[in-house]
Amino acid sequence: MPPLDTRVSLTWQHDTFSVGALWRVVSAQRRIDPGKGNVVGRDREASSGFGVLSLNTAWQATRRFRLSAGVDNLFGKTYTEHLNLAGNAGWGYPAHDPKRINEPGRTFWTKAELEI
Repeated sequence: MPPLDTRVSLTWQHDTFSVGALWRVVSAQRRIDPGKGNVVGRDREASSGFGVLSLNTAWQATRRFRLSAGVDNLFGKTYTEHLNLAGNAGWGYPAHDPKRINEPGRTFWTKAELEI
């Protein structure tokens, strides 16, 4: 676990429309215990810190229907979480020469919610 994992969010809402931003900042992790871990990942080496910005918007079309869209990792930053699935062959990742697995780059998403 990194010493600092901070999330700062801002949201603006007016009537049926909203816009939001999420900035996640994670500090570098220098304290390690090589080889220790669990199914999520193994502690292998120190890791760099990172910052990722995500944006989203939503429209409440009716009382029962909401449409949302957004982009995660807006700037397409290449980063890895300190503990990740590197070396976990059970999940299809390379076990003999484990390397850090990068998190997804820029990701666009949409979501429709219908309450019945």
